[in-house]
Amino acid sequence: MKNTRKLIIGILSAMTISTLSPATAFATTVVRKVTYKYGETVFRGPALKKGTYIVTVEADSLDIYKSMTSNETIGKASKGDVFQILEDMGGGYARVSYNEVDGYISIKTEDTTIEEMDSAEEAAASATESIRQATAANKRAEIANFAKSFVGGRYIYGGTNPYIGADCSGFVKFILANAGGVALPRTSAEQATRGATVASADQLQPGDLLFYGSGRSVSHVAMYIGEGKVVHASSTRTGVIISNYNYRPIIRMANFLG
Repeated sequence: MKNTRKLIIGILSAMTISTLSPATAFATTVVRKVTYKYGETVFRGPALKKGTYIVTVEADSLDIYKSMTSNETIGKASKGDVFQILEDMGGGYARVSYNEVDGYISIKTEDTTIEEMDSAEEAAASATESIRQATAANKRAEIANFAKSFVGGRYIYGGTNPYIGADCSGFVKFILANAGGVALPRTSAEQATRGATVASADQLQPGDLLFYGSGRSVSHVAMYIGEGKVVHASSTRTGVIISNYNYRPIIRMANFLG
Protein backbone atom coordinates (compact mmCIF):
# COMPACT_ATOMS: atom_id res chain seq x y z
CA MET A 1 0.00 0.00 0.00
CA LYS A 2 1.52 3.28 -1.08
CA ASN A 3 0.31 6.22 0.91
CA THR A 4 2.00 9.59 0.85
CA ARG A 5 2.97 10.46 4.40
CA LYS A 6 4.54 13.84 5.02
CA LEU A 7 6.09 14.76 8.32
CA ILE A 8 4.56 18.05 9.32
CA ILE A 9 5.70 20.41 11.99
CA GLY A 10 3.41 18.65 14.35
CA ILE A 11 4.37 18.29 17.91
CA LEU A 12 1.54 18.48 20.36
CA SER A 13 2.06 21.00 23.11
CA ALA A 14 4.30 19.67 25.87
CA MET A 15 2.45 19.14 29.11
CA THR A 16 4.41 19.69 32.33
CA ILE A 17 3.66 17.58 35.39
CA SER A 18 5.11 19.33 38.42
CA THR A 19 5.78 16.17 40.41
CA LEU A 20 7.88 14.49 37.71
CA SER A 21 11.46 14.79 36.61
CA PRO A 22 12.17 16.83 33.43
CA ALA A 23 12.91 13.62 31.55
CA THR A 24 9.39 12.32 32.07
CA ALA A 25 7.46 15.54 32.50
CA PHE A 26 6.13 15.71 28.97
CA ALA A 27 5.63 13.69 25.82
CA THR A 28 5.78 14.73 22.20
CA THR A 29 3.83 13.14 19.41
CA VAL A 30 4.85 13.13 15.77
CA VAL A 31 2.01 13.92 13.41
CA ARG A 32 1.93 12.79 9.81
CA LYS A 33 -0.61 13.80 7.22
CA VAL A 34 -2.02 10.88 5.28
CA THR A 35 -3.10 11.35 1.68
CA TYR A 36 -6.28 9.39 1.17
CA LYS A 37 -7.10 8.15 -2.30
CA TYR A 38 -10.69 7.21 -2.94
CA GLY A 39 -11.10 3.46 -3.18
CA GLU A 40 -7.93 2.64 -1.26
CA THR A 41 -7.69 1.39 2.29
CA VAL A 42 -5.54 3.73 4.35
CA PHE A 43 -5.16 1.31 7.25
CA ARG A 44 -6.83 -1.53 9.06
CA GLY A 45 -8.42 -0.96 12.47
CA PRO A 46 -8.39 -0.90 15.32
CA ALA A 47 -6.13 2.11 14.89
CA LEU A 48 -4.42 2.06 18.27
CA LYS A 49 -2.40 -1.08 17.51
CA LYS A 50 0.09 0.73 15.28
CA GLY A 51 -0.55 4.34 16.00
CA THR A 52 -3.58 6.55 16.19
CA TYR A 53 -5.39 7.92 13.16
CA ILE A 54 -7.55 10.98 13.55
CA VAL A 55 -9.76 12.79 11.11
CA THR A 56 -10.60 16.50 11.15
CA VAL A 57 -13.76 17.66 9.39
CA GLU A 58 -13.04 20.26 6.69
CA ALA A 59 -16.52 20.39 5.17
CA ASP A 60 -19.09 22.74 6.70
CA SER A 61 -20.95 19.68 7.98
CA LEU A 62 -20.89 15.90 7.55
CA ASP A 63 -23.62 13.38 8.25
CA ILE A 64 -22.76 10.69 10.77
CA TYR A 65 -24.51 7.49 9.73
CA LYS A 66 -25.88 4.79 11.99
CA SER A 67 -24.50 2.00 9.80
CA MET A 68 -22.75 1.42 6.51
CA THR A 69 -25.95 0.01 5.01
CA SER A 70 -28.41 2.71 6.06
CA ASN A 71 -29.03 6.37 5.29
CA GLU A 72 -30.24 6.89 8.87
CA THR A 73 -28.09 9.46 10.67
CA ILE A 74 -27.24 9.82 14.36
CA GLY A 75 -25.91 13.36 14.11
CA LYS A 76 -23.88 15.88 12.15
CA ALA A 77 -20.20 16.70 12.45
CA SER A 78 -19.24 20.36 12.09
CA LYS A 79 -16.15 21.89 10.53
CA GLY A 80 -13.25 21.50 12.94
CA ASP A 81 -14.63 18.47 14.79
CA VAL A 82 -11.99 15.82 15.39
CA PHE A 83 -12.59 12.08 15.59
CA GLN A 84 -10.37 9.13 16.34
CA ILE A 85 -10.79 6.64 13.51
CA LEU A 86 -11.62 3.22 14.90
CA GLU A 87 -11.69 1.41 11.56
CA ASP A 88 -11.29 2.23 7.89
CA MET A 89 -14.35 0.75 6.23
CA GLY A 90 -13.12 1.31 2.67
CA GLY A 91 -14.91 3.24 -0.02
CA GLY A 92 -14.16 6.56 1.64
CA TYR A 93 -15.80 5.91 5.03
CA ALA A 94 -14.58 5.21 8.56
CA ARG A 95 -16.08 4.00 11.81
CA VAL A 96 -15.81 6.57 14.59
CA SER A 97 -17.23 7.13 18.05
CA TYR A 98 -19.79 9.93 18.32
CA ASN A 99 -21.19 10.68 21.77
CA GLU A 100 -19.97 7.22 22.79
CA VAL A 101 -21.93 5.49 20.02
CA ASP A 102 -20.40 4.01 16.86
CA GLY A 103 -21.08 5.99 13.71
CA TYR A 104 -19.74 6.24 10.16
CA ILE A 105 -18.48 9.33 8.36
CA SER A 106 -16.88 10.22 5.06
CA ILE A 107 -13.07 10.47 5.10
CA LYS A 108 -12.80 11.56 1.49
CA THR A 109 -10.18 14.20 0.77
CA GLU A 110 -12.68 16.94 -0.01
CA ASP A 111 -14.47 16.34 3.32
CA THR A 112 -11.71 15.73 5.85
CA THR A 113 -8.02 15.73 6.72
CA ILE A 114 -6.50 12.51 8.07
CA GLU A 115 -3.45 12.41 10.34
CA GLU A 116 -1.47 9.54 11.80
CA MET A 117 -0.13 10.20 15.28
CA ASP A 118 2.59 8.12 16.89
CA SER A 119 1.55 6.49 20.13
CA ALA A 120 2.68 8.10 23.38
CA GLU A 121 2.11 4.97 25.47
CA GLU A 122 5.73 4.63 26.58
CA ALA A 123 5.92 8.26 27.66
CA ALA A 124 2.68 7.89 29.56
CA ALA A 125 3.89 4.76 31.34
CA SER A 126 7.11 6.49 32.35
CA ALA A 127 5.36 9.64 33.49
CA THR A 128 2.93 7.82 35.75
CA GLU A 129 5.38 5.48 37.48
CA SER A 130 6.19 8.03 40.19
CA ILE A 131 2.48 8.51 40.83
CA ARG A 132 2.02 4.77 41.30
CA GLN A 133 4.78 4.83 43.91
CA ALA A 134 3.36 7.78 45.83
CA THR A 135 2.14 7.21 49.36
CA ALA A 136 -1.58 6.73 49.84
CA ALA A 137 -1.89 10.14 51.49
CA ASN A 138 -0.39 11.90 48.47
CA LYS A 139 -1.71 9.68 45.71
CA ARG A 140 -5.00 11.48 45.21
CA ALA A 141 -3.24 14.83 44.91
CA GLU A 142 -0.74 13.32 42.46
CA ILE A 143 -3.56 11.89 40.34
CA ALA A 144 -5.36 15.25 40.32
CA ASN A 145 -2.15 17.04 39.31
CA PHE A 146 -1.61 14.52 36.52
CA ALA A 147 -5.15 15.09 35.23
CA LYS A 148 -4.72 18.89 35.41
CA SER A 149 -1.53 18.68 33.36
CA PHE A 150 -3.68 17.95 30.30
CA VAL A 151 -5.71 21.17 30.56
CA GLY A 152 -5.69 22.76 27.12
CA GLY A 153 -5.39 19.38 25.43
CA ARG A 154 -7.49 18.34 22.49
CA TYR A 155 -10.93 16.73 22.64
CA ILE A 156 -11.25 13.90 20.13
CA TYR A 157 -14.45 11.92 19.73
CA GLY A 158 -13.56 8.32 20.64
CA GLY A 159 -10.08 9.31 21.85
CA THR A 160 -8.60 7.41 24.78
CA ASN A 161 -5.13 8.96 25.20
CA PRO A 162 -5.03 12.61 26.33
CA TYR A 163 -1.43 12.94 25.14
CA ILE A 164 -3.04 12.82 21.70
CA GLY A 165 -6.67 13.67 22.42
CA ALA A 166 -9.56 12.10 24.31
CA ASP A 167 -13.28 12.33 24.95
CA CYS A 168 -14.69 12.61 28.47
CA SER A 169 -14.80 8.92 29.35
CA GLY A 170 -11.55 8.16 27.55
CA PHE A 171 -9.87 10.92 29.56
CA VAL A 172 -10.84 9.66 33.03
CA LYS A 173 -10.26 6.06 31.98
CA PHE A 174 -6.70 6.92 30.95
CA ILE A 175 -5.96 8.93 34.11
CA LEU A 176 -7.21 6.31 36.55
CA ALA A 177 -5.62 3.41 34.65
CA ASN A 178 -2.19 4.99 34.34
CA ALA A 179 -2.02 6.97 37.58
CA GLY A 180 -4.31 4.99 39.85
CA GLY A 181 -4.07 1.42 38.57
CA VAL A 182 -7.87 1.34 38.25
CA ALA A 183 -9.54 -0.23 35.21
CA LEU A 184 -12.73 1.45 34.03
CA PRO A 185 -15.25 0.55 31.31
CA ARG A 186 -15.08 2.61 28.13
CA THR A 187 -18.21 4.78 28.28
CA SER A 188 -19.41 7.22 30.92
CA ALA A 189 -22.72 5.36 31.24
CA GLU A 190 -20.88 2.13 32.03
CA GLN A 191 -18.43 3.89 34.34
CA ALA A 192 -21.33 5.36 36.30
CA THR A 193 -22.36 1.86 37.40
CA ARG A 194 -19.02 1.25 39.15
CA GLY A 195 -17.28 2.60 42.23
CA ALA A 196 -18.56 3.49 45.69
CA THR A 197 -21.19 6.22 45.82
CA VAL A 198 -20.13 9.51 47.39
CA ALA A 199 -23.16 10.72 49.30
CA SER A 200 -22.55 14.47 49.27
CA ALA A 201 -20.30 17.06 47.67
CA ASP A 202 -18.51 17.82 50.95
CA GLN A 203 -17.26 14.21 50.95
CA LEU A 204 -15.64 14.46 47.51
CA GLN A 205 -11.89 13.82 47.30
CA PRO A 206 -9.43 14.48 44.45
CA GLY A 207 -9.66 11.62 41.97
CA ASP A 208 -13.37 10.95 42.51
CA LEU A 209 -15.59 10.98 39.43
CA LEU A 210 -18.75 12.98 38.82
CA PHE A 211 -21.31 11.84 36.27
CA TYR A 212 -23.63 14.30 34.55
CA GLY A 213 -26.68 14.05 32.34
CA SER A 214 -30.43 14.34 32.24
CA GLY A 215 -32.80 12.30 34.42
CA ARG A 216 -31.05 8.99 34.91
CA SER A 217 -29.22 9.11 31.58
CA VAL A 218 -25.46 9.71 31.98
CA SER A 219 -23.79 11.57 29.11
CA HIS A 220 -20.64 13.08 30.62
CA VAL A 221 -17.98 12.43 33.26
CA ALA A 222 -15.39 14.61 35.00
CA MET A 223 -12.72 14.15 37.69
CA TYR A 224 -12.80 16.05 40.97
CA ILE A 225 -9.53 17.90 41.69
CA GLY A 226 -10.41 19.67 44.95
CA GLU A 227 -11.68 23.10 45.97
CA GLY A 228 -15.00 22.58 44.23
CA LYS A 229 -13.45 22.04 40.79
CA VAL A 230 -13.41 19.25 38.20
CA VAL A 231 -11.21 18.65 35.17
CA HIS A 232 -12.75 17.10 32.08
CA ALA A 233 -12.56 16.68 28.33
CA SER A 234 -15.47 18.99 27.61
CA SER A 235 -15.95 19.44 23.85
CA THR A 236 -14.12 19.89 20.56
CA ARG A 237 -14.45 23.66 21.05
CA THR A 238 -12.96 23.86 24.54
CA GLY A 239 -10.85 20.70 24.86
CA VAL A 240 -9.76 19.71 28.38
CA ILE A 241 -10.83 22.36 30.88
CA ILE A 242 -11.46 22.99 34.58
CA SER A 243 -15.02 23.78 35.70
CA ASN A 244 -17.00 24.15 38.91
CA TYR A 245 -18.07 20.69 40.07
CA ASN A 246 -21.77 21.62 39.83
CA TYR A 247 -21.66 23.38 36.46
CA ARG A 248 -24.41 21.06 35.21
CA PRO A 249 -26.85 18.55 36.79
CA ILE A 250 -25.03 15.74 38.62
CA ILE A 251 -26.47 12.24 38.44
CA ARG A 252 -23.90 10.41 40.56
CA MET A 253 -20.58 10.90 42.37
CA ALA A 254 -18.27 7.93 42.88
CA ASN A 255 -15.03 6.93 44.59
CA PHE A 256 -12.82 4.50 42.66
CA LEU A 257 -9.67 4.82 44.75
CA GLY A 258 -10.76 3.43 48.11
